[in-house]
Amino acid sequence: MARLRPSTLARVLAPGPGAPPLEEVAAALAGRPGALQAIAHALPPARGERLLRLSQRPRHSGAGPAVGAGERLVRGLFWPLVYELRPELWDRLAGFERPAPALLAALPADGALVLDVGAGTGRLAAALVARARLVVALEPAPALRRAMRARHPGLVVVAGTAAHLPFAAGSFGLVTSCGALGPHPPAGGKAARLELERCAARPGMVALAAPEDPGWWQAHGYRRHDFPAPLPAPAP
Repeated sequence: MARLRPSTLARVLAPGPGAPPLEEVAAALAGRPGALQAIAHALPPARGERLLRLSQRPRHSGAGPAVGAGERLVRGLFWPLVYELRPELWDRLAGFERPAPALLAALPADGALVLDVGAGTGRLAAALVARARLVVALEPAPALRRAMRARHPGLVVVAGTAAHLPFAAGSFGLVTSCGALGPHPPAGGKAARLELERCAARPGMVALAAPEDPGWWQAHGYRRHDFPAPLPAPAP
């Protein structure tokens, strides 16, 4: 965790239903004062101080509680850890989860300004370049942005998060996101949903491919469409 960027730590440990409790962080990193200090310094002062206070609480003997907390913490922060520390693994996975051709054909990208949020290494954004007037691929992880720029020169790659899109209202005819957003911060939630909708032109479209918890989006006015496609066979 201490190897994550301070801005990432502040985002993934911000209070909310999707964030691991600070008690878990303190328990998982018991005996690692350097890592705890680095993480605490990345958080807002009051929250960082609370983390350090929690780390000073007496622990039960044995490594069991810390080991269990560490496993839960890795599960909870799995994707941010992969995006920043092992981006090549994400890239391999994304290569086997390409958007269905029928889904791509249904997106109104022809001649449009398109924004793809949480673009990863460009699996959806790059597929729209040939049809769109311009595709802007927004991605918070630096390693994934570097991969996109190297592989897809037709994309305009920018840094940012779904909850704080750096664009004027109504800038894009099509706003997309593929497998990146759900009902809870930091990767989704109300703030992200409102930002997607703010950046979409009137008329325009917000289209989410394989979002987490589709029912949450449907409860907020989104319609579900299924585009089945066979997965490609892994290379030997």
